Amino acid sequence: MDHLRQFYRRHAAFLIVLALFVSFRVLALFTLRTGGFVADFSDYDFYATWGRLTHMGYRTFDNLWTAYPPLFAAIMLPVYELSARVPVWIEPRLWFHLLFGLTLLVFETGNLVLIYRLGAKLDRDAGAVAPAGTLALSPTPGLTAALLYALLFVPAYTL
Repeated sequence: MDHLRQFYRRHAAFLIVLALFVSFRVLALFTLRTGGFVADFSDYDFYATWGRLTHMGYRTFDNLWTAYPPLFAAIMLPVYELSARVPVWIEPRLWFHLLFGLTLLVFETGNLVLIYRLGAKLDRDAGAVAPAGTLALSPTPGLTAALLYALLFVPAYTL
């Protein structure tokens, strides 16, 4: 139990940022209009089109290794198949949008944790300690990098 208390004390600021990061992304997924506000098209529509090809017997980009490993297609296609089994409600893209967004949120949260840990390691290696009496940007090593990633607008905009 002492180990958990020490962990919480040491990373309290980051845990608050993590909770705000995840809650903002989840609320954005559930409240923002499916397809986007600027134009009625988002990247999710493109991925849903890939998924619709599975109904015709095609597995799009399942073995495409020239541009990138097919990890994205390996994750996206099963999510589409799962969302296709849920009855349509209000918007045909809704379930794919929600399920795929929640799946990507897991990876995005992992990115935030990795950036925090990498920033903390770099701060410790560089000996980044704020002198007494000065205003430090973050009280915890690595929190500055995590805050910059958490406040990026583009990942939230592309929901």
